[in-house]
Amino acid sequence: MTGSSPVTTSIELPPSLDAAAFARRYLADNAGDLDDDLLYDAQLLVTELVANAVKHGQPAITLQLRLHPPGIGVWVHDDGSSLPVVPGQAAPDQPHGRGLRIVSTLATEWGVETSPEVPGKTVWFQLRGADA
Repeated sequence: MTGSSPVTTSIELPPSLDAAAFARRYLADNAGDLDDDLLYDAQLLVTELVANAVKHGQPAITLQLRLHPPGIGVWVHDDGSSLPVVPGQAAPDQPHGRGLRIVSTLATEWGVETSPEVPGKTVWFQLRGADA
């Protein structure tokens, strides 16, 4: 599939605890020929972003995938105005506060985008495969 055009697809997610599971399933169903390790990392990262959108954002929550084998780009948009912050090192007994650190560590690139024309924010990441 090298040299082919990227494939973009998106879905609106429910603003519920099930959203991350829906996002992982959607990603797996639309992953095409992505390497299994890359798919695993993408599912982990999409879980973090969607969980944050549910917990800290506001509906509507949209997941967009852009497959460009051997890599993938993922965007999670919600209508909330609060921007994510990468926290400092979480204490070992602290149950939260590691999600964006995981994204920062595993993603090839990641970031947050806002626009005056569109309410909310988009948190995104890119993963590039070994052949990229």
